[in-house]
Amino acid sequence: MNGGASIGPAADGRIKPELSNYYDRIDTTSSGSDTSYTASFGGTSGATPITCGNAGLLFQMWADGVFDGGPGKGRDVFASRPHASTAKALLINGADQFAFSGTSHDMTRTHQGWGTANVRYLHEQAKANGWKLPVLVNETDLLGTGQSKKYTVAVNGTKQFKATLAYTDPAGSPSASVARVNDLTLKVTAPDGTVYYGNNGLKAGNFSTAGGAPNTVDTVENVILEKPAAGTWTVEVVATQVNADGHPETSATDADYALVVS
Repeated sequence: MNGGASIGPAADGRIKPELSNYYDRIDTTSSGSDTSYTASFGGTSGATPITCGNAGLLFQMWADGVFDGGPGKGRDVFASRPHASTAKALLINGADQFAFSGTSHDMTRTHQGWGTANVRYLHEQAKANGWKLPVLVNETDLLGTGQSKKYTVAVNGTKQFKATLAYTDPAGSPSASVARVNDLTLKVTAPDGTVYYGNNGLKAGNFSTAGGAPNTVDTVENVILEKPAAGTWTVEVVATQVNADGHPETSATDADYALVVS
């Protein structure tokens, strides 16, 4: 990883960055001519627009119906678009990880984040599942403190399992030791009852480890399994704490969230 770019973790331990991309030796048009190219462009001026370009493609895919019945709908991208947390969850869920082991590895989680955006993966996943994802929640479900919501997923055991929870947190205090305000927890249960909590084991490797404890720091949580057992898996979102209203459209103090399972 190039030391000139930002790396994590955040001061309170949150996993940052969330996505990463190429920083140097990027082939692109040169600044000196509109008919020549350079192989030496770089910096966050390269990594950021590459990721933003993937986000733009994601929004086009959403508007065209890739995730709700099939492409060809041709809807306007401003009239038909995912919420911000949903776009984040989709990009993170579809990201390609670099292999690593341990927290001191050059490609460790707080250097690469959840990987590099790959909207082709999302397209292929939706196509293989009848132009929808096994679970895709676009801030439609609401939870108050102590409440939870469960979703079931049929797994055949031949592909990776990825569950991503993301939520837009109310503004916190800059002086607080923990930045997050509300605390939503991702809990995944295997057919045999084995429990995987969001982000457990993922700071030190590409795949989740069973057990552990609920994450109380991050507003993005993942469970990533290389070889999940065949059967019915349960994905649960638990509202551990809703300290401030995360969904002002209703009168209750509640929180919404994005959830993507592939």
